[in-house]
Amino acid sequence: MVMRCVLKHHVCLCVLSTAVLAGLALITAQTKVYAESLNCNGIANTRATGKAGDRSGDSDKGRIECDGSGVGGKGDRWGQLSGERTIDMKENPSKPAVKVHGRTTNITIISGKLTITDKGSASEMPAIQVDKQGKLMLTGNVDIQNVYKGIEVNGDGSFVTVNRGSIGVRAGGGAVIEVKNGGEATLIKGVKVGTVSGTGEVISINNGGEVTLGGTRFSNVKTGIKIMGTGKATTVRGGGATISLVNGNSTGVIMQGTRGANATVMELNIKGSGGTTTGAEMMGEGTLMLNMVNISQVQMGARVSKGKLTVMGGEIQASGTGGTGAEVTGGVLEVNGRAMIAGTTMGLRVAGGSATMMGGMIQASGGSGSYGVIVDTSGGEVTLNTVTISQFATGVYAKKGAFKMTGGSVTEFTGTGVSVGSAVTKADLKGVEITGQNK
Repeated sequence: MVMRCVLKHHVCLCVLSTAVLAGLALITAQTKVYAESLNCNGIANTRATGKAGDRSGDSDKGRIECDGSGVGGKGDRWGQLSGERTIDMKENPSKPAVKVHGRTTNITIISGKLTITDKGSASEMPAIQVDKQGKLMLTGNVDIQNVYKGIEVNGDGSFVTVNRGSIGVRAGGGAVIEVKNGGEATLIKGVKVGTVSGTGEVISINNGGEVTLGGTRFSNVKTGIKIMGTGKATTVRGGGATISLVNGNSTGVIMQGTRGANATVMELNIKGSGGTTTGAEMMGEGTLMLNMVNISQVQMGARVSKGKLTVMGGEIQASGTGGTGAEVTGGVLEVNGRAMIAGTTMGLRVAGGSATMMGGMIQASGGSGSYGVIVDTSGGEVTLNTVTISQFATGVYAKKGAFKMTGGSVTEFTGTGVSVGSAVTKADLKGVEITGQNK
Protein backbone atom coordinates (compact mmCIF):
# COMPACT_ATOMS: atom_id res chain seq x y z
CA MET A 1 0.00 0.00 0.00
CA VAL A 2 1.33 3.47 -0.91
CA MET A 3 0.45 6.54 1.15
CA ARG A 4 1.18 10.09 -0.07
CA CYS A 5 1.76 12.78 2.55
CA VAL A 6 2.78 16.47 2.49
CA LEU A 7 5.29 17.85 5.00
CA LYS A 8 5.43 21.64 4.55
CA HIS A 9 6.88 22.00 1.01
CA HIS A 10 8.06 18.42 0.60
CA VAL A 11 6.14 15.47 -0.75
CA CYS A 12 6.94 11.98 0.48
CA LEU A 13 5.77 8.50 -0.29
CA CYS A 14 5.18 5.96 2.46
CA VAL A 15 5.06 2.27 1.61
CA LEU A 16 3.35 -0.02 4.13
CA SER A 17 3.58 -3.72 3.64
CA THR A 18 0.61 -6.07 3.98
CA ALA A 19 2.28 -7.65 7.01
CA VAL A 20 2.53 -4.31 8.79
CA LEU A 21 -1.14 -3.57 8.12
CA ALA A 22 -2.13 -6.99 9.43
CA GLY A 23 -0.11 -6.35 12.56
CA LEU A 24 -1.84 -3.03 13.13
CA ALA A 25 -5.25 -4.67 12.70
CA LEU A 26 -4.31 -7.36 15.23
CA ILE A 27 -3.14 -4.77 17.75
CA THR A 28 -6.39 -2.85 17.31
CA ALA A 29 -8.47 -6.00 17.77
CA GLN A 30 -6.53 -7.00 20.86
CA THR A 31 -6.92 -3.53 22.31
CA LYS A 32 -10.71 -3.86 21.98
CA VAL A 33 -10.63 -7.25 23.70
CA TYR A 34 -8.57 -5.96 26.58
CA ALA A 35 -11.05 -3.13 27.08
CA GLU A 36 -13.98 -5.55 27.23
CA SER A 37 -12.94 -8.60 29.23
CA LEU A 38 -11.68 -8.68 32.80
CA ASN A 39 -10.94 -11.54 35.19
CA CYS A 40 -12.17 -14.04 32.63
CA ASN A 41 -8.94 -15.98 32.06
CA GLY A 42 -9.58 -18.95 34.33
CA ILE A 43 -8.15 -19.38 37.85
CA ALA A 44 -8.43 -16.63 40.46
CA ASN A 45 -5.44 -15.96 42.72
CA THR A 46 -3.77 -13.16 44.66
CA ARG A 47 -0.98 -12.57 42.10
CA ALA A 48 -2.91 -12.00 38.89
CA THR A 49 -4.02 -8.67 37.43
CA GLY A 50 -7.06 -10.19 35.76
CA LYS A 51 -6.44 -8.35 32.49
CA ALA A 52 -7.43 -10.23 29.37
CA GLY A 53 -4.67 -12.62 28.39
CA ASP A 54 -2.92 -12.56 31.80
CA ARG A 55 -1.41 -16.06 31.94
CA SER A 56 -1.30 -15.98 35.72
CA GLY A 57 -5.10 -15.87 35.80
CA ASP A 58 -7.63 -13.59 37.47
CA SER A 59 -7.67 -11.31 40.48
CA ASP A 60 -9.57 -12.90 43.35
CA LYS A 61 -11.14 -9.54 44.22
CA GLY A 62 -11.91 -8.00 40.84
CA ARG A 63 -15.20 -7.80 38.96
CA ILE A 64 -15.72 -10.30 36.14
CA GLU A 65 -16.54 -9.44 32.54
CA CYS A 66 -16.58 -12.05 29.77
CA ASP A 67 -17.33 -11.15 26.15
CA GLY A 68 -16.53 -14.49 24.50
CA SER A 69 -13.45 -13.23 22.67
CA GLY A 70 -10.51 -15.50 21.99
CA VAL A 71 -8.08 -13.86 24.42
CA GLY A 72 -9.17 -13.71 28.02
CA GLY A 73 -12.86 -13.42 27.23
CA LYS A 74 -14.22 -16.93 27.64
CA GLY A 75 -12.59 -18.52 30.67
CA ASP A 76 -10.15 -21.43 30.51
CA ARG A 77 -10.13 -24.00 27.73
CA TRP A 78 -13.38 -25.47 29.10
CA GLY A 79 -15.10 -22.10 29.48
CA GLN A 80 -14.72 -22.21 33.26
CA LEU A 81 -13.72 -19.76 35.97
CA SER A 82 -12.40 -21.20 39.24
CA GLY A 83 -10.85 -20.17 42.53
CA GLU A 84 -12.57 -18.38 45.38
CA ARG A 85 -13.59 -14.83 44.51
CA THR A 86 -14.86 -11.90 46.59
CA ILE A 87 -16.23 -8.86 44.78
CA ASP A 88 -17.24 -5.64 46.54
CA MET A 89 -19.34 -3.53 44.17
CA LYS A 90 -18.36 -0.29 45.89
CA GLU A 91 -15.03 -0.52 44.02
CA ASN A 92 -16.79 -0.17 40.63
CA PRO A 93 -20.30 1.12 41.41
CA SER A 94 -21.19 1.80 37.77
CA LYS A 95 -20.52 -1.80 36.71
CA PRO A 96 -22.14 -5.15 37.54
CA ALA A 97 -19.99 -7.51 39.61
CA VAL A 98 -20.32 -10.23 36.95
CA LYS A 99 -21.16 -9.46 33.33
CA VAL A 100 -21.43 -12.07 30.57
CA HIS A 101 -22.40 -10.98 27.07
CA GLY A 102 -22.09 -12.05 23.47
CA ARG A 103 -23.50 -14.87 21.36
CA THR A 104 -20.40 -17.06 21.70
CA THR A 105 -19.95 -16.50 25.45
CA ASN A 106 -20.72 -19.57 27.53
CA ILE A 107 -19.23 -19.35 31.02
CA THR A 108 -19.38 -21.71 33.99
CA ILE A 109 -18.19 -20.34 37.34
CA ILE A 110 -17.10 -23.31 39.45
CA SER A 111 -15.46 -21.30 42.23
CA GLY A 112 -15.58 -22.90 45.65
CA LYS A 113 -17.28 -19.67 46.71
CA LEU A 114 -18.26 -16.55 44.82
CA THR A 115 -19.07 -13.71 47.22
CA ILE A 116 -20.64 -10.49 45.94
CA THR A 117 -21.54 -7.60 48.23
CA ASP A 118 -21.80 -3.82 48.20
CA LYS A 119 -20.51 -2.71 51.58
CA GLY A 120 -20.94 0.95 50.82
CA SER A 121 -24.41 0.53 49.25
CA ALA A 122 -22.95 2.66 46.48
CA SER A 123 -24.06 0.74 43.40
CA GLU A 124 -27.47 0.38 41.76
CA MET A 125 -26.22 -2.11 39.19
CA PRO A 126 -27.14 -5.80 39.29
CA ALA A 127 -24.72 -8.22 40.92
CA ILE A 128 -24.98 -10.46 37.83
CA GLN A 129 -25.86 -9.23 34.35
CA VAL A 130 -26.19 -11.39 31.24
CA ASP A 131 -27.26 -10.09 27.82
CA LYS A 132 -26.71 -10.31 24.05
CA GLN A 133 -27.20 -14.13 24.10
CA GLY A 134 -24.60 -14.67 26.79
CA LYS A 135 -24.86 -17.83 28.91
CA LEU A 136 -23.79 -18.24 32.52
CA MET A 137 -23.91 -21.19 34.92
CA LEU A 138 -22.97 -20.79 38.58
CA THR A 139 -22.22 -24.28 39.85
CA GLY A 140 -20.15 -23.33 42.89
CA ASN A 141 -21.41 -21.81 46.11
CA VAL A 142 -22.78 -18.31 45.52
CA ASP A 143 -23.27 -15.71 48.25
CA ILE A 144 -24.85 -12.46 47.04
CA GLN A 145 -25.92 -10.02 49.77
CA ASN A 146 -26.66 -6.31 50.30
CA VAL A 147 -26.64 -5.51 46.59
CA TYR A 148 -29.23 -3.29 44.91
CA LYS A 149 -30.34 -5.92 42.38
CA GLY A 150 -29.56 -9.63 42.21
CA ILE A 151 -29.69 -11.06 38.67
CA GLU A 152 -30.57 -9.33 35.39
CA VAL A 153 -30.99 -11.27 32.14
CA ASN A 154 -31.79 -9.47 28.89
CA GLY A 155 -32.60 -10.82 25.43
CA ASP A 156 -33.50 -14.04 23.65
CA GLY A 157 -30.82 -16.68 24.07
CA SER A 158 -29.44 -15.11 27.25
CA PHE A 159 -29.68 -17.20 30.41
CA VAL A 160 -28.39 -17.66 33.97
CA THR A 161 -28.55 -20.81 36.10
CA VAL A 162 -27.68 -20.76 39.82
CA ASN A 163 -27.07 -24.22 41.33
CA ARG A 164 -26.53 -23.42 45.00
CA GLY A 165 -25.99 -20.66 47.47
CA SER A 166 -27.90 -17.59 48.62
CA ILE A 167 -29.11 -14.37 46.97
CA GLY A 168 -30.37 -11.28 48.76
CA VAL A 169 -30.80 -7.59 48.01
CA ARG A 170 -30.74 -4.70 50.44
CA ALA A 171 -33.85 -3.07 51.88
CA GLY A 172 -35.29 -0.60 49.39
CA GLY A 173 -33.39 -2.22 46.52
CA GLY A 174 -34.56 -3.75 43.27
CA ALA A 175 -35.56 -7.22 42.16
CA VAL A 176 -33.85 -10.45 43.13
CA ILE A 177 -34.42 -11.60 39.52
CA GLU A 178 -35.14 -9.32 36.56
CA VAL A 179 -35.75 -10.83 33.12
CA LYS A 180 -36.31 -8.79 29.95
CA ASN A 181 -36.96 -9.36 26.25
CA GLY A 182 -37.00 -13.16 26.36
CA GLY A 183 -34.15 -13.81 28.80
CA GLU A 184 -34.14 -16.84 31.11
CA ALA A 185 -33.15 -17.31 34.76
CA THR A 186 -33.15 -20.54 36.80
CA LEU A 187 -32.64 -21.13 40.51
CA ILE A 188 -32.03 -24.83 41.15
CA LYS A 189 -33.76 -26.36 44.17
CA GLY A 190 -31.82 -25.52 47.30
CA VAL A 191 -30.85 -21.96 46.37
CA LYS A 192 -31.91 -19.69 49.21
CA VAL A 193 -33.19 -16.14 48.97
CA GLY A 194 -32.20 -13.87 51.83
CA THR A 195 -33.34 -10.29 52.33
CA VAL A 196 -35.68 -8.86 49.70
CA SER A 197 -36.38 -5.22 48.87
CA GLY A 198 -39.54 -4.80 50.97
CA THR A 199 -40.70 -2.01 48.63
CA GLY A 200 -40.42 -3.38 45.09
CA GLU A 201 -40.97 -6.68 43.32
CA VAL A 202 -38.95 -9.83 43.95
CA ILE A 203 -39.23 -11.03 40.34
CA SER A 204 -39.65 -8.59 37.45
CA ILE A 205 -40.39 -9.70 33.88
CA ASN A 206 -40.66 -7.19 31.03
CA ASN A 207 -41.43 -8.06 27.39
CA GLY A 208 -41.35 -11.80 27.93
CA GLY A 209 -38.98 -14.26 29.50
CA GLU A 210 -38.77 -17.38 31.60
CA VAL A 211 -38.04 -17.86 35.30
CA THR A 212 -37.67 -21.23 37.06
CA LEU A 213 -37.59 -21.14 40.84
CA GLY A 214 -37.07 -24.75 41.92
CA GLY A 215 -39.04 -24.53 45.15
CA THR A 216 -37.32 -21.37 46.44
CA ARG A 217 -38.86 -19.50 49.40
CA PHE A 218 -39.30 -15.71 49.45
CA SER A 219 -40.26 -13.98 52.72
CA ASN A 220 -41.44 -10.46 53.69
CA VAL A 221 -42.46 -9.71 50.11
CA LYS A 222 -44.24 -6.52 49.03
CA THR A 223 -44.70 -7.57 45.39
CA GLY A 224 -43.87 -11.12 44.38
CA ILE A 225 -43.95 -11.32 40.58
CA LYS A 226 -44.56 -8.29 38.35
CA ILE A 227 -45.18 -8.92 34.65
CA MET A 228 -45.07 -6.04 32.16
CA GLY A 229 -44.57 -5.36 28.48
CA THR A 230 -45.89 -6.80 25.24
CA GLY A 231 -45.54 -9.61 22.76
CA LYS A 232 -43.29 -12.41 23.91
CA ALA A 233 -44.61 -15.13 26.20
CA THR A 234 -43.77 -15.14 29.91
CA THR A 235 -43.47 -18.32 31.97
CA VAL A 236 -42.77 -18.67 35.69
CA ARG A 237 -42.24 -22.23 36.93
CA GLY A 238 -42.41 -22.26 40.70
CA GLY A 239 -41.68 -25.93 41.31
CA GLY A 240 -43.45 -25.54 44.66
CA ALA A 241 -41.84 -22.17 45.46
CA THR A 242 -43.47 -20.05 48.19
CA ILE A 243 -43.95 -16.28 48.24
CA SER A 244 -44.87 -14.99 51.72
CA LEU A 245 -46.35 -11.49 51.69
CA VAL A 246 -45.93 -8.72 54.26
CA ASN A 247 -49.03 -7.28 55.86
CA GLY A 248 -50.35 -4.22 54.05
CA ASN A 249 -50.96 -3.55 50.33
CA SER A 250 -48.85 -6.49 49.16
CA THR A 251 -49.53 -8.70 46.13
CA GLY A 252 -48.28 -12.10 45.00
CA VAL A 253 -48.60 -11.73 41.20
CA ILE A 254 -49.38 -8.57 39.20
CA MET A 255 -49.99 -8.66 35.45
CA GLN A 256 -49.64 -5.26 33.73
CA GLY A 257 -48.96 -6.42 30.19
CA THR A 258 -50.15 -4.62 27.06
CA ARG A 259 -51.11 -5.53 23.49
CA GLY A 260 -51.53 -9.29 23.63
CA ALA A 261 -49.14 -10.11 26.45
CA ASN A 262 -49.36 -13.75 27.52
CA ALA A 263 -48.10 -15.05 30.87
CA THR A 264 -48.29 -18.38 32.72
CA VAL A 265 -47.43 -18.88 36.39
CA MET A 266 -47.43 -22.47 37.62
CA GLU A 267 -46.82 -24.58 40.73
CA LEU A 268 -46.49 -21.64 43.11
CA ASN A 269 -47.69 -20.99 46.67
CA ILE A 270 -48.66 -17.46 47.70
CA LYS A 271 -49.28 -16.85 51.41
CA GLY A 272 -50.59 -13.63 52.88
CA SER A 273 -50.35 -12.36 56.42
CA GLY A 274 -53.80 -10.86 56.78
CA GLY A 275 -54.49 -7.18 56.25
CA THR A 276 -54.81 -5.77 52.74
CA THR A 277 -53.02 -8.52 50.84
CA THR A 278 -53.90 -9.80 47.35
CA GLY A 279 -52.93 -13.13 45.84
CA ALA A 280 -53.07 -12.30 42.12
CA GLU A 281 -54.14 -9.20 40.20
CA MET A 282 -54.88 -8.99 36.47
CA MET A 283 -54.91 -5.30 35.57
CA GLY A 284 -53.38 -5.15 32.10
CA GLU A 285 -54.15 -6.39 28.62
CA GLY A 286 -53.54 -9.93 27.43
CA THR A 287 -53.87 -13.14 29.43
CA LEU A 288 -52.54 -14.41 32.74
CA MET A 289 -52.86 -18.12 33.57
CA LEU A 290 -52.45 -19.48 37.09
CA ASN A 291 -51.81 -23.21 36.73
CA MET A 292 -51.87 -25.17 40.02
CA VAL A 293 -51.21 -22.03 42.05
CA ASN A 294 -52.31 -22.07 45.70
CA ILE A 295 -53.21 -18.76 47.35
CA SER A 296 -54.03 -18.53 51.07
CA GLN A 297 -54.36 -16.13 54.04
CA VAL A 298 -55.04 -13.09 51.87
CA GLN A 299 -57.88 -10.60 52.00
CA MET A 300 -58.40 -10.73 48.22
CA GLY A 301 -57.63 -13.99 46.46
CA ALA A 302 -57.69 -12.87 42.82
CA ARG A 303 -58.85 -9.62 41.22
CA VAL A 304 -59.53 -8.92 37.54
CA SER A 305 -60.07 -5.37 36.28
CA LYS A 306 -58.87 -5.79 32.69
CA GLY A 307 -57.72 -8.53 30.32
CA LYS A 308 -58.25 -12.21 31.07
CA LEU A 309 -57.29 -14.32 34.08
CA THR A 310 -57.46 -18.10 33.68
CA VAL A 311 -57.25 -20.31 36.77
CA MET A 312 -56.42 -23.98 36.17
CA GLY A 313 -56.71 -26.09 39.31
CA GLY A 314 -55.22 -25.06 42.63
CA GLU A 315 -56.87 -23.24 45.52
CA ILE A 316 -57.67 -19.59 46.21
CA GLN A 317 -58.54 -18.99 49.86
CA ALA A 318 -59.27 -15.53 51.24
CA SER A 319 -59.57 -15.00 54.98
CA GLY A 320 -60.17 -12.34 57.61
CA THR A 321 -62.53 -9.39 57.52
CA GLY A 322 -63.86 -8.81 54.01
CA GLY A 323 -62.16 -11.91 52.67
CA THR A 324 -63.13 -12.36 48.99
CA GLY A 325 -62.05 -15.34 46.93
CA ALA A 326 -62.22 -13.69 43.50
CA GLU A 327 -63.50 -10.35 42.21
CA VAL A 328 -64.15 -9.20 38.64
CA THR A 329 -64.75 -5.51 37.92
CA GLY A 330 -63.79 -5.71 34.25
CA GLY A 331 -62.27 -8.20 31.82
CA VAL A 332 -62.74 -11.96 32.03
CA LEU A 333 -62.22 -14.60 34.72
CA GLU A 334 -62.18 -18.24 33.62
CA VAL A 335 -61.80 -21.02 36.21
CA ASN A 336 -61.24 -24.66 35.21
CA GLY A 337 -59.69 -27.90 36.47
CA ARG A 338 -61.68 -28.42 39.67
CA ALA A 339 -60.24 -25.35 41.34
CA MET A 340 -61.44 -24.24 44.76
CA ILE A 341 -62.35 -20.63 45.61
CA ALA A 342 -63.05 -19.66 49.23
CA GLY A 343 -63.83 -16.44 51.05
CA THR A 344 -65.21 -15.36 54.41
CA THR A 345 -67.40 -12.57 53.02
CA MET A 346 -67.73 -13.46 49.34
CA GLY A 347 -66.62 -16.37 47.24
CA LEU A 348 -67.00 -14.77 43.81
CA ARG A 349 -68.06 -11.18 43.17
CA VAL A 350 -68.74 -9.86 39.66
CA ALA A 351 -69.18 -6.11 39.37
CA GLY A 352 -68.31 -5.86 35.69
CA GLY A 353 -66.97 -8.11 32.95
CA SER A 354 -67.67 -11.82 33.13
CA ALA A 355 -66.79 -14.98 35.04
CA THR A 356 -67.02 -18.59 33.90
CA MET A 357 -66.32 -21.61 36.08
CA MET A 358 -66.25 -25.27 35.02
CA GLY A 359 -66.27 -27.76 37.89
CA GLY A 360 -64.69 -27.07 41.23
CA MET A 361 -66.03 -25.48 44.39
CA ILE A 362 -66.89 -22.10 45.90
CA GLN A 363 -67.09 -22.29 49.67
CA ALA A 364 -66.84 -20.38 52.93
CA SER A 365 -67.10 -20.79 56.66
CA GLY A 366 -70.58 -19.25 56.69
CA GLY A 367 -71.63 -16.32 58.83
CA SER A 368 -74.03 -13.42 58.57
CA GLY A 369 -73.98 -11.48 55.30
CA SER A 370 -71.70 -13.83 53.35
CA TYR A 371 -72.33 -14.62 49.67
CA GLY A 372 -71.12 -17.52 47.56
CA VAL A 373 -71.66 -15.71 44.26
CA ILE A 374 -72.89 -12.15 43.86
CA VAL A 375 -73.59 -10.33 40.58
CA ASP A 376 -74.21 -6.69 41.42
CA THR A 377 -73.88 -4.73 38.19
CA SER A 378 -75.99 -4.63 35.05
CA GLY A 379 -72.95 -5.41 32.91
CA GLY A 380 -71.87 -8.45 34.92
CA GLU A 381 -72.26 -12.01 33.68
CA VAL A 382 -71.63 -15.31 35.48
CA THR A 383 -71.76 -18.84 34.02
CA LEU A 384 -71.26 -21.88 36.27
CA ASN A 385 -71.14 -25.49 35.11
CA THR A 386 -71.16 -28.36 37.68
CA VAL A 387 -69.89 -26.10 40.46
CA THR A 388 -70.56 -26.73 44.17
CA ILE A 389 -71.38 -23.64 46.27
CA SER A 390 -71.53 -24.23 50.02
CA GLN A 391 -71.44 -22.84 53.57
CA PHE A 392 -72.46 -19.23 52.86
CA ALA A 393 -75.37 -17.28 54.32
CA THR A 394 -76.62 -16.73 50.75
CA GLY A 395 -75.49 -19.16 48.08
CA VAL A 396 -76.17 -16.97 45.01
CA TYR A 397 -77.39 -13.38 44.84
CA ALA A 398 -78.02 -12.21 41.28
CA LYS A 399 -78.83 -8.57 41.96
CA LYS A 400 -78.27 -7.35 38.38
CA GLY A 401 -76.72 -8.61 35.16
CA ALA A 402 -76.98 -12.23 34.01
CA PHE A 403 -76.54 -15.51 35.84
CA LYS A 404 -76.51 -19.07 34.47
CA MET A 405 -75.86 -22.27 36.40
CA THR A 406 -75.98 -25.77 34.95
CA GLY A 407 -75.66 -28.80 37.21
CA GLY A 408 -73.77 -28.58 40.47
CA SER A 409 -75.30 -27.61 43.80
CA VAL A 410 -75.94 -24.86 46.33
CA THR A 411 -75.72 -26.42 49.80
CA GLU A 412 -75.32 -25.75 53.52
CA PHE A 413 -76.42 -22.13 53.29
CA THR A 414 -77.84 -20.54 56.46
CA GLY A 415 -80.15 -18.03 54.76
CA THR A 416 -81.13 -18.13 51.10
CA GLY A 417 -79.98 -20.59 48.47
CA VAL A 418 -80.52 -18.50 45.33
CA SER A 419 -81.87 -14.95 45.22
CA VAL A 420 -82.68 -13.15 41.96
CA GLY A 421 -83.28 -9.39 41.92
CA SER A 422 -85.71 -7.53 39.69
CA ALA A 423 -82.89 -5.81 37.76
CA VAL A 424 -81.47 -9.11 36.50
CA THR A 425 -81.54 -9.33 32.69
CA LYS A 426 -81.47 -13.13 32.66
CA ALA A 427 -81.25 -15.98 35.18
CA ASP A 428 -81.07 -19.63 34.14
CA LEU A 429 -80.71 -22.64 36.47
CA LYS A 430 -80.78 -26.20 35.14
CA GLY A 431 -80.29 -29.37 37.15
CA VAL A 432 -79.03 -27.52 40.24
CA GLU A 433 -79.44 -29.13 43.69
CA ILE A 434 -80.34 -26.58 46.38
CA THR A 435 -80.14 -27.77 50.02
CA GLY A 436 -79.83 -25.62 53.15
CA GLN A 437 -78.19 -26.52 56.46
CA ASN A 438 -81.58 -27.34 58.02
CA LYS A 439 -82.44 -29.93 55.39
